[in-house]
Amino acid sequence: MTVRIRLRRAPATAVALVGLLIPLAACGGPADTAKSADADGLTHLKWGYALTDSAPILLGIQDGIFKKHGLAVEASEVSAADLVGGLISGSIDLSVQTGPGLALAVGQKVPIAAVSGVTTFEAGADKSTGSALLVDKDSAIKRPKDLEGKKVGVNLLKSASEFGVRQDVADDGGDAAKVEIVEIPFASAKDALAKGQIDAALVADPVLSQLLDSGAAKAPMGDPIQKVFGDSPRLVITASKPWAAKNPKVVGQVKAAVKESLEQAAAHPERLLPIYQKRYKMTPAIAEATKLNAFKADIDPNGFDVISEVLVRYGALSKPVDGADLMVAP
Repeated sequence: MTVRIRLRRAPATAVALVGLLIPLAACGGPADTAKSADADGLTHLKWGYALTDSAPILLGIQDGIFKKHGLAVEASEVSAADLVGGLISGSIDLSVQTGPGLALAVGQKVPIAAVSGVTTFEAGADKSTGSALLVDKDSAIKRPKDLEGKKVGVNLLKSASEFGVRQDVADDGGDAAKVEIVEIPFASAKDALAKGQIDAALVADPVLSQLLDSGAAKAPMGDPIQKVFGDSPRLVITASKPWAAKNPKVVGQVKAAVKESLEQAAAHPERLLPIYQKRYKMTPAIAEATKLNAFKADIDPNGFDVISEVLVRYGALSKPVDGADLMVAP
C-alpha cells in the first residue's frame, strides 16, 4: 500500500548530486554489520543521515518505532561523500540519498539501492515545497522562457536545482542552453538580485519566506524542481546492494519502521521542531519556518523515469537507468 502524507519541507535543499564520485578503490568491501545483541534481542544498525527531510526518521528513532520493529539504530550526521562511501566500506549500514543522486550513482555502477522512500518533490501539507525561483520586485521576468539570456543563481551546480531550472525553461518553449546558471548561496540571493548580479535565484526557506515577506522579491514562476520532478523520489533510505542481499529480514524491518515513522510525523508535525533544533542546530524561528515535501514511503520504479531522462538530457548520465536497478529487490 502506498503511503502519501504531506507535510512541510526543510530549508537548505536545492537537491544536490554530491558525494557520488568517490574513489571506490580506496574503500574496503561491504561488511555485514547488522548484528543482533543477545542482551536486548535487537538488530543494531548504523545510519548516516543528511538533509532535514531525515527529521521524521529521527523522530521515529526517538519515539521507539524502530525498536518496536526489532531495530536499534545509531544515527549520525555524515558528510556527503560518506553517504555513499560509508555504505561501500561497511562503516554504516544505511544512509540517505536524493533520487537524482541515487540515479547518478547507480548509473556509474556504484552498488547501492533504495530501501525505502521518504519524500517526493511534491508540495507538502501547506501546499508549499519551501523553495521557489525568485526575481527582484521590479523585474519584468514573468515566465520561465523569459530567462533566456539571463543569469540564474542556484546553490549548487550540476544539481536538481540547475537541471530543474533548465528543464522548466525548455518546457515553456525557451532555449535552456541560453540560460547562464551560476552558483550562489541562498543567503546571498537578496543582495545579488538587488544589485543586478543575477536575474533570478532558486531559493529555499527560511530565506525564501524572508524575501517574499519583505517585499524585496517575488516568485512569478513557482518552484521549477517541483514542476519538473513532481512525484519522483526526492529523499530515499539507501543501502549497499551486497548488504541488502545478506539482510533481507532487516530490510523489511527498516521499511516498516520508516513507514510508521512518516505516519507519526504526519500526525504530530509539531514534534519535528525539537528535532530540527537539536539535530540541525536551528533556532526556534528557523525551525518553525522549515517546510517538508510530500511524504511517500513506497517507491514505484517508474518514479525514477523523469529523473533519469532529465539527467541524460543534460549530460549527467550517458544513458537512462532502469528504475528496478535503483531499488533493493523485494
